[in-house]
Amino acid sequence: MPSNLPQSANGFPPTIDEGRPASAPARWNEVRSQEHLVSGTVSFLLHLLAVLLLGFVFSISLEDEDAPRDLVMVIEEVETELTESGDSLLPTIQGGSPVEEEPQGVPVTIAMPTATPVAWQDAENRTAIDQATTRTAILSDQITLPTGAATGGGVEGRSGGLKGQLLANRGGTPESEEAVARGLRWLAAHQEQNGRLRFDHTQGPCRGHCRHPGSEACSTASTALAILPFLGAGQTHQVGEHREVVEKGLLFLAKQMHLESRGGDFRTPAGNLYGQGIATLALCEAYAMSGDEELRKFAQAGIDFIVAAQHEAGGWRYEPGEPGDTTVTGWQLMALKSARLAGLQVPQSAIYRAAHFLDSVAVKEGNWRGVLYGYQTRNPRQATTAIALYSRMLTGWHRSRSKLAQGVGYLADLEPSADDMYFNYYATMVLHHFDGPQWPAWNEKMRERLIAEQATEGHEAGSWYYPHEHSEVGGRLYNTCMALMTLEVYYRYMPLYGGAPTMALGGPPSAP
Repeated sequence: MPSNLPQSANGFPPTIDEGRPASAPARWNEVRSQEHLVSGTVSFLLHLLAVLLLGFVFSISLEDEDAPRDLVMVIEEVETELTESGDSLLPTIQGGSPVEEEPQGVPVTIAMPTATPVAWQDAENRTAIDQATTRTAILSDQITLPTGAATGGGVEGRSGGLKGQLLANRGGTPESEEAVARGLRWLAAHQEQNGRLRFDHTQGPCRGHCRHPGSEACSTASTALAILPFLGAGQTHQVGEHREVVEKGLLFLAKQMHLESRGGDFRTPAGNLYGQGIATLALCEAYAMSGDEELRKFAQAGIDFIVAAQHEAGGWRYEPGEPGDTTVTGWQLMALKSARLAGLQVPQSAIYRAAHFLDSVAVKEGNWRGVLYGYQTRNPRQATTAIALYSRMLTGWHRSRSKLAQGVGYLADLEPSADDMYFNYYATMVLHHFDGPQWPAWNEKMRERLIAEQATEGHEAGSWYYPHEHSEVGGRLYNTCMALMTLEVYYRYMPLYGGAPTMALGGPPSAP
């Protein structure tokens, strides 16, 4: 990464009238009655101790003693040396040409109180939780990481011969790759000079030539979301046809970070933790792919902020310390997974708590118990079920879990949505990484639909748009990014199951 980076220290499911029975667990070989007595006693004592420790973990209060604090937002840039103002960092460009076309001026800050009291996670208490959860994990059967554990997910398959091998073996085609190339060119054509890409693309180089702009104003989230498909295709700020696009996008993201005592805040005055998770994910992936140490500090600071902003019940929502929802939690977990794979510091307690949150939004009764998931309650939805199942994979669920297999079957029976790319993306991730008998049929339908429905004329050529509730705010740029990442599924992440062990995010043990 060039040295001009800012330097810093730091849809509902169909009505369920009849459920499908869960698969019967495999029966192990019988043991002698004496062995039953000894092993049963030892197992009881170990699991009792594990339960007691987990009870300790989730009973610790992590509310900050500090009163609700103001978050200082920088709303203008400056071309002088790096400076600090309170808890915020005023990002700058050191040398080179200005990144904004508008006149530069004196930096202006505005104190914006958070909407609700911020219940930040305390680092000292997190250490105690980490120690307790580590002891619990040692007592659990997951310590041996048996066959079927989620140990993959790295980014090493995005380039070279391995990319071609994964593309051919896991269902990609030359036509799907051509669609990806066209989509990346559309995104590149809509990047502003300062690296920003907007959901409302009429404000940039497009100047209204493409229909269906979005209305969401958070340019951190839109830029980060747009950079992810470039990274997924193996493009970085160092290599690739679009390296300048990636470089400018990463620089823009770095300049949006506001450093404070709890980490790097990527939210903007118009943003929330959606933008935090997506921006941190992009920087973690860019660091993992390039090894650029200048990116490491931004990625780690973003992770630190995510951990501090986690609600004590394990989820994330729009503001730090707010009770979680499944969609925001999913983005934070993807960032944490990428950070761990990149060698960054991710406290184990954050993963245990996230798994606890997923338990709280899972259907609790009937044949779909633990298979379907809601948004903030246990009322199941299609998209949140797909997000939660993928999140379960990221927290370490084994492929052999009957609940995971049931969930895969449920998603496959729904088939790809005609207009909801949010559902399609997450469902594709689940089915692809599970790699069961449902994957080939799902993949063919999803792949061929996206190829056929990509725009081919005018300024819109290479993009996608589907009229759905999510599209109202995200617009054509959001749809294009989700479609591209769906078409990159074959190589974007290494298979979670059955691949060479890397660094898994361990999750708390629980019965299928």
